[in-house]
Amino acid sequence: MTQPQDSTQAVFDISGSPSKEGEESREPVHLIVIDGANAIYRAFFAIPGLRSPDGTPTNAAYGFATMLIKVLREERPTHVAVATDPRGGSFRRELYPAYKAHRDAQPEDLSTQLPLVAELCEAFGVPMLEVPNFEADDVIATLVENAPADARIGIVSTDKDLMQLVGPRVTLLDTMKGKRIDAAAVEERFGVPPSKLLDLRALVGDPSDNIPGVKGIGEKGAAKLIQEWGSLDALLESATEIKAKRAREGLTEHAEEARLSRELARLRTDVPLEIDWDELAVRDPDRARLREIYRRLGFTRLLETLGAEEASSESGAESASVAVVLEDLAIEVLGEDAALDAFARTLQGATTIALHPVVEGSGAVSSCLVGLAVATPGANVTYLTLKGSGLLDRGGISSEALARAMQRVWSKGEGPAWIGFDSKLLQSLFTRLDAPLPLPDLDVQVVSQLLDPAGSPGLSALAQAHLEQGVPSWEELAGRGAKARSILDLGVEAVSIWAARQAGGLLAIAPILRSLLEAEALDPLYDTIENPLTGVLSRMELAGVRIDEAHLRHLSQEYEKELARIEADIHRLAGEKFLVSSPKQLQTILFEKLGLPILKKTKTGYSTDESVLEQLVMHHELPARVLAWRKISKLKTTYIDALPPLVNPETGRIHPHFHQLGAATGRLSASNPNVQNIPIRGDQGARIREAFIPAEGRLLLSADYSQVELRVMAHYSGDTSLIEAFRRGDDIHRRTAAEVADIALEDVNDEQRARAKAVNFGIIYGSSAFGLSQQLGIAAGDAQETIDAYFRRYEGVKRFLEETTEQARKDGFVRTWMGRRRYLPDLSSRNRVLRQAAERMATNTVIQGTAADLIKKAMVEVDRAILESGLEATMILQVHDELVFETTEASREALAEMVVAKMEGVADLAVPLVVDVGTGRNWREAH
Repeated sequence: MTQPQDSTQAVFDISGSPSKEGEESREPVHLIVIDGANAIYRAFFAIPGLRSPDGTPTNAAYGFATMLIKVLREERPTHVAVATDPRGGSFRRELYPAYKAHRDAQPEDLSTQLPLVAELCEAFGVPMLEVPNFEADDVIATLVENAPADARIGIVSTDKDLMQLVGPRVTLLDTMKGKRIDAAAVEERFGVPPSKLLDLRALVGDPSDNIPGVKGIGEKGAAKLIQEWGSLDALLESATEIKAKRAREGLTEHAEEARLSRELARLRTDVPLEIDWDELAVRDPDRARLREIYRRLGFTRLLETLGAEEASSESGAESASVAVVLEDLAIEVLGEDAALDAFARTLQGATTIALHPVVEGSGAVSSCLVGLAVATPGANVTYLTLKGSGLLDRGGISSEALARAMQRVWSKGEGPAWIGFDSKLLQSLFTRLDAPLPLPDLDVQVVSQLLDPAGSPGLSALAQAHLEQGVPSWEELAGRGAKARSILDLGVEAVSIWAARQAGGLLAIAPILRSLLEAEALDPLYDTIENPLTGVLSRMELAGVRIDEAHLRHLSQEYEKELARIEADIHRLAGEKFLVSSPKQLQTILFEKLGLPILKKTKTGYSTDESVLEQLVMHHELPARVLAWRKISKLKTTYIDALPPLVNPETGRIHPHFHQLGAATGRLSASNPNVQNIPIRGDQGARIREAFIPAEGRLLLSADYSQVELRVMAHYSGDTSLIEAFRRGDDIHRRTAAEVADIALEDVNDEQRARAKAVNFGIIYGSSAFGLSQQLGIAAGDAQETIDAYFRRYEGVKRFLEETTEQARKDGFVRTWMGRRRYLPDLSSRNRVLRQAAERMATNTVIQGTAADLIKKAMVEVDRAILESGLEATMILQVHDELVFETTEASREALAEMVVAKMEGVADLAVPLVVDVGTGRNWREAH
């Protein structure tokens, strides 16, 4: 049955319900009703970014299809239906015009998929029930009411309203979390049984639906009242007798709101459903139709599953999904060296395997391999437990034997393709075992972040979204914080099962993610940049960088004295001693004692953040001294005192952890320590860079892209003035100042150049006139005039910004040079602040994301050249647009020449890429 397409559709009526006369011979009824809106919305937000080969958004349709397949497979219903909300609202809007009135419009990318969902339901033979003036919840309630008395009913939804229907024969199914909600679960959640839930909802209301409820009564209070008085009617009749003042006043003053709320939340069971019960019976899907839909929408995994089902059916076997059930994996635990020979031969014959380590500790150098789960096709997983892990009373595989086995598996450059999660760590672990792995075929973590930069990259979330199966996180197995159990406490059986499910999940997810990569045209970015970069970053993390601890101790003492001197100045200016680091005490001094103007309020009083203090400088000397104190204090605590404890005692170096997709733009980030944030400008920050030194007898070489983001902007904008300036090698900021002010280049003074520089970079970061005025210390009107003058001179830049934003609004995302995507749903937000922020992100992502593409491609090519050339050089740091190497005097010139050639030749832009190179005995000298 197809879904009617307009408001004149026929109204359904369930008149063919099985009669009692034939109940003895009929099959017991198992009805599954899917809350269509709930399922579609959850799928839409669980799998963002998925599109068909022609660009049509398909994430909601794909998620709905996988959910439907899972429900039909696992629940095996006899009858099934999808209930949907009508266009134009329901009778509740007539009762209460404000009902759901404040809800945002449905996202356009979701609206376009509703016909796809209807098409899928028709192909599966599942009727969609939509009745004018009644919501899907009412349709579901009517189906439950009219189902045979002995029917089992499952409602696929997470909607709290539908929990009113839960009872001995009715449960709610949360397919994403694999949960079944029964009456006990409802009572545990709300404090009342399902039969009393309507009364509770009347008291509490529902902000999401604009149901008012009774002011001052929350969920816990409502449950307590209903437990005590029995019902809403009894409460209202005895409202004056209620002891709690807020509840008593609320019920006496808002009794009508409570009654109205109950009517709005009440599920109708009298919806006219003129449909024969037999039309809800489960039937075989139209596989030819499904095949055509899957191909058109690019649902590769579903197409493969469908093909397997058809083959199974043709051979006379029972139709079944080819999907691996992770709970049913066959697990073999190996704990002896002698077993590895046969195991290695098995792996050599495999085409694809998945590897998932169990480690203690963290980081490329500090982590210790405890065990390794290896999944092979056919739902088989082998878990190798290593010596010294504490999981076995005796024995265990030696690291030497494991290394020999892995060397054999990939001998002569051959062996199976392997899949991992955080493959960088795996590569580091096996490099330390002297058994380096080849690059993975697929790093599930990296690919998932490419597909959805804003989503959760955890394996649990991915397995739920793509396999609709639970894969427990380590915290779920071991616990969190102080209550976490050690690997020794868990035991080999629990750990092996956990690791096996991780590896099995990786193997099952990999082909799905590969298909999505290809559908999104992201496979070139992954294959040529992000995948080889995992190996580059592994080598960088293992290499680490040497720290001059004596220099840092000296700096710490020097900064301690400077802080004491500034603090004395602050106390003198304040006229009393106080804790400078305390915002509360500083508020008192600034705004109560000194009477400085209050610029910004917070929940705890008045703001003393950096932006406020910068504005207060013109009113008093003290805020400037506080800013100076904060700057030095931050440098001391964040870097000077924090770096020495990070030195690895075995290597004598720090080993920063690089996050490959740490930013939504694709840029790297780092932790332990965050080298990306070590200050560049100013003598105080630069002195910290003096602490980064090479090994004895070596030197550091720094290669830094010059103004790469401005060059990218010139390339994309096609602005002839900018392009000519870069091609001539002009000082771009001085040139900008001259052109905007219409004066000769030699007449530009330092202040004009500084202003032009702020505008140049402000354009990239989407600065407003107000932001620019704060940065330059000028009036907002003057800042706006400067921006307007800039756009009049550089029309190409203005056109680029406008066209990029407009295209992003149409597509819902932006792309970088290498096709990296960033989704910006707030571009269509009704909230002006969110919308303007998304517009700034759109242009900023194209520019910064392209710069990230360039530096990452350069890293891959430079690393490959170093390995092939035999130069005595190691890439040890990547910071923004800079690469830092440790090398010898003998290799310095050749390395510099090669690095410049690779970095400048990484892309053919409209303007030349320029790299500045320096060398020195420390990072400051080299930079």
